Amino acid sequence: MELNMGVDVNVLPKITDVEWKLEVLTNTPGVGSDNLLYTVVLKTDEKDIQFTCGSQQLQDLVYKLKDLVRHCEKVKSEIA
Repeated sequence: MELNMGVDVNVLPKITDVEWKLEVLTNTPGVGSDNLLYTVVLKTDEKDIQFTCGSQQLQDLVYKLKDLVRHCEKVKSEIA
């Protein structure tokens, strides 16, 4: 295994922007229910990360990110 000593492998890329697109998918015109599909692109300082998810998955991601922010704020206040 070769390590590049100039790069910190423990540092995640910095997210610089987020783009998203909402698509409505229909099974058959006039029949069935509509499905929402979100395409999310995280722009980072290294490369773009793209994924697609449904409404529930996106909501779960948002809740987990809010949880992460609360945890980080708690750790920050404990350190200070």
